[in-house]
Amino acid sequence: MKKPAIIFAVLSVYIVAAFAWWTYAHIKSSKDIFIEQGKYLELLPYKASLDVRGAVDQEMFRDTVSFRSYFNFNYPELNLEFDHTQDPIYNYAITPKKSAIEAINKQYKRRVLMYGTEGIVMVLLLFWGIIWIYRSLQNRLNLKRQQSNFLLSITHELKTPIASIKLYLETLLKRPNLDKAQAEVMMRNSLNDVTRLRDLVENLLMAAQLDTHQFTLSFASINISNLTHEVADKYVLPRNLQHRLKVQIQPDVYANIDAIAMEMVIINLLSNAFKYSPDDKPVTVTLHKEGSAVKIKVIDEGKGISVEDKKSLFSKFYRAEDENVRKSKGTGLGLFIVKNLLNHHNASIIANDNSPSGVIFEITLQNHVTA
Repeated sequence: MKKPAIIFAVLSVYIVAAFAWWTYAHIKSSKDIFIEQGKYLELLPYKASLDVRGAVDQEMFRDTVSFRSYFNFNYPELNLEFDHTQDPIYNYAITPKKSAIEAINKQYKRRVLMYGTEGIVMVLLLFWGIIWIYRSLQNRLNLKRQQSNFLLSITHELKTPIASIKLYLETLLKRPNLDKAQAEVMMRNSLNDVTRLRDLVENLLMAAQLDTHQFTLSFASINISNLTHEVADKYVLPRNLQHRLKVQIQPDVYANIDAIAMEMVIINLLSNAFKYSPDDKPVTVTLHKEGSAVKIKVIDEGKGISVEDKKSLFSKFYRAEDENVRKSKGTGLGLFIVKNLLNHHNASIIANDNSPSGVIFEITLQNHVTA
């Protein structure tokens, strides 16, 4: 366990223990006050008896009416009962009132309830605050770590294609009489690297726009069947991946969408699927209507995604802890962009396990179907 976590845990325990002690001390103090009030009420009849006896000796009153009036005024907590079989001025009984005893009991219970409730509420609030602060710190640390990983990834993502393009161009310059077929391969590879750089820049710009809420969509009724076909071809043909792509697309499905945003969604999902699945396994794209919704699926047969990783799958900069994922190219922005663009469409995306292996990303464009 790291040192900051230990310090945080110790401080948390101390604060909770301090409030628990505060609650206990107040309840104990209330109990002590209750006991003292009870003792005082038990001794009060003796004090009252001495007081009224002195008043009788001083002839402050000669009848029971004035006697009772004096007594009730000075001792409202006590009962006075005269013995009329003898001279009542000198024969009487003084006892604590039942209401006075009940008042002390009620006051004690009210204080215990008040301090107990305050203590429980404060401890619960402290626990909530501690958990919230801890999670906030964890999130900040995770974000810092993800940003650090992102900087390393983006450096690699930019450096590799630039170095590759530089090498191809230098080769072409140094060997002007290079075989035409070889020159075409180098130029094609250079174009692929340029495409890779362009996609990376577009993702970075899109992530920045989504973060600052500057991205606006332009909705229109689009033939999403044709769009999905075109985007899939646009992705696989330059990369020579058409032999691995399978499509099952219902024709002439129209939806109210932003074509540019949806193109980026599909490209990012295809990129993800091809990147994390073996070279000999297919990637399948399906599209069909389901009532008033359009369902799009991108299916791969890779290793799959753990339950733990699914929780943060669409977070910015997030990349799974799997070592194979760490070694692969990527910035952790693709699925973040996909999720946010679909949110702008009021659409949903979920990641389900494929059988026997892999992932199924399923998009649901609810109430987007148009004639």
